[in-house]
Amino acid sequence: MAKTDAKKKPQNDVSVSAADRSATAQTSTAPTNGESAAKRRHPWLGGIDLVTALLLLGCVWGVLPARWWPVDVGATLLGALLATSGGGLLAGAPWARRVGVVAGAVTLLLGLALVTTLALTASYLSGLYGPVGRGGAVILVLVAALAIPYFVFFPAAQIVALRKPA
Repeated sequence: MAKTDAKKKPQNDVSVSAADRSATAQTSTAPTNGESAAKRRHPWLGGIDLVTALLLLGCVWGVLPARWWPVDVGATLLGALLATSGGGLLAGAPWARRVGVVAGAVTLLLGLALVTTLALTASYLSGLYGPVGRGGAVILVLVAALAIPYFVFFPAAQIVALRKPA
């Protein structure tokens, strides 16, 4: 009896492994997450998000001479959000589109606030302090001009590009 049980057991194991192999073969020919991940990848958007995060964190932590916690915490959180979005968009992660839209919206709102504040401050300096104020206003306008592509135009384009297709 033991011999017949031993003979049946390997046959069952072989048939089970054959069934596993056929199931594996069927799933490998079906569309996988790798194909949809390739469709979800946005290398340009992810790369620009990572560059913007590095630029923002480098300027705040490396260039600013004084520490002020609202600027430090806000810039670090925005830099982390942009870096997460950039990494997800490069990898084609399923959550990357949502994080990218959130990162774009937050960056756009803060960028518009920054550019508006710089423009108002430049006009105030120019009007109040005459020729000396105009020199300060030129510097503020230059900073605003450098901030507009990274913190206004690109986030708006990113939000449009990452919208769900209709």
